[in-house]
Amino acid sequence: MQMLLEWLLVPALIATLGANLWLWRRSTKTELPATCLVEHIPNAVLTVDSVGIISFANKAACRLLGYDKGELVGLCVDELVPEQQRHHHPHWRKMFQQSRRARPMGQLNALAARHKSGRSVPVRIELTPHDQGGTEPFDIVVVLYPAIENEEILNQVQRDAGVGTWEWDIEKDTLSWSTSVYDMFGLDRNQFEASYDAYLQVVHPEDRAQVDKAIRLSQETARPYEIEYRIVRNGEIRHLLERNYLHKDADEHLQYMWGSVVDITDRRLAETELQLAEAVFKHCAEGILVFDAAQQLLRTNNALLEITGYERDEVEAICAADLFVDPDSSASLSLNALVSHSGPDDNEWRGELQLKLSNGEMIPVLASVSTIDSAHGAGEYVLVCSDIRDIKAQEELLRHQAMHDSLTGLPNRRLFAEHLSQAIAACKRNETRVGVVYIDLDGFKQVNDTYGHEAGDELLCSLGTTLKSLVRESDILARIGGDEFAVILPNCGDDQMLSDVLERVTREAATAYRDVNVTLSLGAVCYPDHGEDGTELLILADQIMYRAKNSGKNQFILARNI
Repeated sequence: MQMLLEWLLVPALIATLGANLWLWRRSTKTELPATCLVEHIPNAVLTVDSVGIISFANKAACRLLGYDKGELVGLCVDELVPEQQRHHHPHWRKMFQQSRRARPMGQLNALAARHKSGRSVPVRIELTPHDQGGTEPFDIVVVLYPAIENEEILNQVQRDAGVGTWEWDIEKDTLSWSTSVYDMFGLDRNQFEASYDAYLQVVHPEDRAQVDKAIRLSQETARPYEIEYRIVRNGEIRHLLERNYLHKDADEHLQYMWGSVVDITDRRLAETELQLAEAVFKHCAEGILVFDAAQQLLRTNNALLEITGYERDEVEAICAADLFVDPDSSASLSLNALVSHSGPDDNEWRGELQLKLSNGEMIPVLASVSTIDSAHGAGEYVLVCSDIRDIKAQEELLRHQAMHDSLTGLPNRRLFAEHLSQAIAACKRNETRVGVVYIDLDGFKQVNDTYGHEAGDELLCSLGTTLKSLVRESDILARIGGDEFAVILPNCGDDQMLSDVLERVTREAATAYRDVNVTLSLGAVCYPDHGEDGTELLILADQIMYRAKNSGKNQFILARNI
């Protein structure tokens, strides 16, 4: 057990570094500066040149050996060997350089490194030649591990690192798993006897042949493998990454394999979510833009380019304020201000913005702005926008239909009331008069009864056009209902001027529809002479109109001194 424990130590710790590096490269798809990665790993790493001078030391090495980085770099590696073994060290180093093969040391019995204070630090060592293109001489990468003698400590280290280790004695055909491997596979070591065949049965059926092939090929070629496969643990599919190492005897015969297993299910799920997010970003019909903390564009999708007509290079690093305008603010757009206004606990703003197209046109968009934390610490902004021109046009159509008479296209009673309120407010400020005229057709019922509703509708449309031509552009003509119309006459002047307008309308709007004479009866009132409320003024004008109708029709009556 002691020998197995010691042999399991190195792959467990090396696998942690190797697996994490593999996963990182898989996720970034880029090459990483090695020194940047090694500088921050928890294992002590040194690089030694061909004459034994240390050319690189990471932080962990400095902590383990008690040196500052400036003291370690440039120091002869022999100085780190205890004095009683130091005279042998150049010979050992030369032998390693000649073998040119990675080698673990101190696996059966821990070695010692000399601390700066002079005390000995029990370590195990992994030596790896750093051969750049096969040229001579080459550097040596030295990884030092503090010696761990207790199996429970080793198991805890493996659990914390998310790594399990195994050893397969090929000659004896015995397979040994660490506690972490049993946990990873969801098996009880007291009820499951580890063997190669039993191991394959744990592998997902669809991946079993692939795993067996990789292991057999490694045996035949004496080359290590790296393979990803699935298992089913308690009904749940888990993704594992496995790497192996080979040990040969003095005659170069493969004696046993040992390796590491890492559960990468969370990484796989993250990759799947990332792929899904990328697909959404790529194929989403809404425009998606990512801005940095300075509100300069980092990335956008094709939908935004299709909406705006820009080429991709035209919007690179463009500012948010150059693309969007807040219609509710005269100030330059600030994404931070938008999000801040949404509330202290809310990192998202929703509302309407104006988006500038490549031809300079501004279009309405429904937008949401969210803040996200970036890898650099500064907040970034994600803006999602939808072209709502069609929605706006539909809204305008519905509003027009709600505010206008469907037959004549004139404003209806509701819109007339809004215009009247606005006209009264304006005249109140300017101290002028507003005329309100109520019109009813004489003879309309006879046309309707004699020639039908279509004829009546035709007459109403014709009268609407005629009346429109008889008033000013600033005047408001509306169809109130049936055969009744109303007119707002802002700045109508005195009673004489108003009477002239009413007389002209009465005379010129009268018409003959086939054999039916159609005339108009009008009642008129003024603000502020006859009231200050629009509704009351319209009711009064209606009453005055009926006076005109009952007094012989085809005339107007202007309310005086009421």
